[in-house]
Amino acid sequence: MTENDFEFPDVEAPYVQAARLLTFQLLRNPRTRNRIDNIPFLILVTPDIPQKHRNLLSREGATIIPVANLNHDWGSSQRWDTDLAKLNLWKLEEYDKIVFLNVDSVLFRPIYEIFDDPAATMRAVTKPTAKMPKNYMIASQHDSRMKLNTQLVSDREFYEKGDMDTGFFILCPSNDLYKYYVGLRLILDQDDSVRPKQNILDYAHRADGPMPWQSLGPEWNLKDASQSDCEAGLKSINHKWWRPIADDFVGDRIAMAMDEMTAYLNH
Repeated sequence: MTENDFEFPDVEAPYVQAARLLTFQLLRNPRTRNRIDNIPFLILVTPDIPQKHRNLLSREGATIIPVANLNHDWGSSQRWDTDLAKLNLWKLEEYDKIVFLNVDSVLFRPIYEIFDDPAATMRAVTKPTAKMPKNYMIASQHDSRMKLNTQLVSDREFYEKGDMDTGFFILCPSNDLYKYYVGLRLILDQDDSVRPKQNILDYAHRADGPMPWQSLGPEWNLKDASQSDCEAGLKSINHKWWRPIADDFVGDRIAMAMDEMTAYLNH
C-alpha cells in the first residue's frame, strides 16, 4: 500500500481494495475461504498506513499487526523499508506456521491445505553457528519472474535456480531467526540493493547453506498464469487486480473475485 504506481494515482486505494479482497476470500467467500477454524488472516501494517485503513480492515475480519520499519543501508526508498519490515513475520512466535502472500494476490481456490504440505515441516539446521536456531522451516517456489527480468536486462545469466519467491511462502516464526536475518543485512553484498529482503532470504536459505529453503509445488501460486494453469488446479496468483493481464480467462477470474467481494459487501 506504499509503493509508487503510476497507473493508479491514488496509490492507497488499489492496495486497500486488494487487502479487502484477500480478507473476504480467506474468511468469507465459500469458494476460497479457509476450512479450518481459528486460522486468522494477519495484515502487517507499517507506520505509514493510515488508521482509517486499519480500522476498515479490522471491521471486515482481518487481524491487524502493527510492525516497525527496519533501518537499512540501501538508500531512502520507503518501498525498501516496507519490504524489509516483512521480516517481522518471524517475531510472531505465538503462531506455529504462517503463510505469507503479497497483498496484491487473488485466490482461485482455498489454500489452507498448504499447512500440511510435506515441504512445510521443521528441519534441523546443518552445522548451526551460535547465531542460528537449531531448527527452522521455510518453503516457497522458484522466483520465475526474477529469471525473466534479469534475462531481459542483460546477456549475462544472473538468475540462480536457488532464488526463492518471497511473494508467497510458508514459515515457522522464530525470534532467533529474525535476529539472524537482521544481522545478515549488515554483511551482505549490497550490489543487489534493489531487492534487499530477497537478498537476505536467498542468502540465509541458499541451497548449499545450513538452512536451505524447501520447494512447494507450482499449484500454490504463480505470477504469470494462463487458462491452462487455472484448469490444472492453480490456487492463487500474484497479480495487481487493477492492471490488465495477457490471458483473458485469468482476467475474468480476477474480475469475478472482485465482483463477489462487492456483492458481499453491498448485501
